[in-house]
Amino acid sequence: MASLSLTKILILFLFTLLFSISNADSSPPYKLVDKVCSKLQDVDFCWQILQCDIRSKFAENITILSTIAFDVTIKQVNSSRDLLRGLKTGSPGVLKSLKDCIHAYSHVMSNLKLSKSKEDCSFISYHIQAAVEEIKRCQRIVDSNGAHGSFITNDNDVNEEACWLCESLANLMCKS
Repeated sequence: MASLSLTKILILFLFTLLFSISNADSSPPYKLVDKVCSKLQDVDFCWQILQCDIRSKFAENITILSTIAFDVTIKQVNSSRDLLRGLKTGSPGVLKSLKDCIHAYSHVMSNLKLSKSKEDCSFISYHIQAAVEEIKRCQRIVDSNGAHGSFITNDNDVNEEACWLCESLANLMCKS
């Protein structure tokens, strides 16, 4: 009878020990996201982008967060370009802007993919800035065609901010 109680105590002790060891190294969720986003100008936007991907929950380094930002931004830019490609009706200003904005967004995609694939910080920055210039070019076209304030303007604003977030995270990654 005494050995049965001792066995139960030993099993309970081992279970408790294993549980405490498995939780000893875990950090609170989004700890790095909080730390990194608090260093940036638009904290809320940073959080929105990074929380889109489950990998950010327990990310251990800035490289992972930078990769997430690029992945989310590329997906968003691709979605914007696909929306423009599929558009058949709309205001005359929007329709007049489509061809040039689709072309601009193809360049945005190319520059973002190049940036994501490189480790040279100046190369990353150069291509992100080139992507932003293409977004601004699309917006100038939209404005000149009288479609300012359309959904294209909203997409351009979000995509430009997402590109700047990618550059900020890449810069932090390069400093670490």
